[in-house]
Order: sequence, then C-alpha cells, then structure tokens
Amino acid sequence: MNITAKKDDIFSVATLLYARLRKVNSRVIDVMYLMQDRSYAHYVVTLALETKDPELAGYVERLRALLDLQEDHELINAEDQQILLSKENNTNKKALDEGHVSFSLF
Repeated sequence: MNITAKKDDIFSVATLLYARLRKVNSRVIDVMYLMQDRSYAHYVVTLALETKDPELAGYVERLRALLDLQEDHELINAEDQQILLSKENNTNKKALDEGHVSFSLF
C-alpha cells in the first residue's frame, strides 16, 4: 500500500469516527490533527471506546491498525513513564524559568 492510499484510508476511517462520535456522544474531533498527532489520536480512541458503541469500537480497531497505535494498557504505561520523567526533571531543575507559562490540553 502506498503512502497516499494509506493516508486516504486513515482519513476515511477518521471521518467515519468523527460522524459516529458526533452522533453518539455529541463530541466533535479534528480529523486532520488526528492524522498528524499520535497523542491526539490516542485521546480520540479513548473517547470513542468510553461510549461502549460497537460501531465506534470497529472504527477504533481499523484506525489502530492503520496508525499502528498501541493498546490502551501500553499507552497508560507510557504516560506513567512520562509523568515520572517529568517529576525527575522538575526535582533536578535548579533554576526557575520566570515568566514562562506551560500548559497541556490533555
């Protein structure tokens, strides 16, 4: 499968997921951003699976296969590792960055 065909397949599944998620859960997702950002793709997968909708679950499986996404338990472990690394960096950090603001959407 060439790159263009794979992107088309990802886009198709993501738009199906968009439409179904909007109908089932009144949630709207950004399909283009989902295609570019793996962490957002994981977030959307989590949203879809929380609905317990079988059609959404099918789309999630197709999307996982196309994007080669990890399973949820592996993602949680990766998030735990990221939190631990962040805590280590904060404790090792001696100087404060005054005037710098940092935030996360997730």
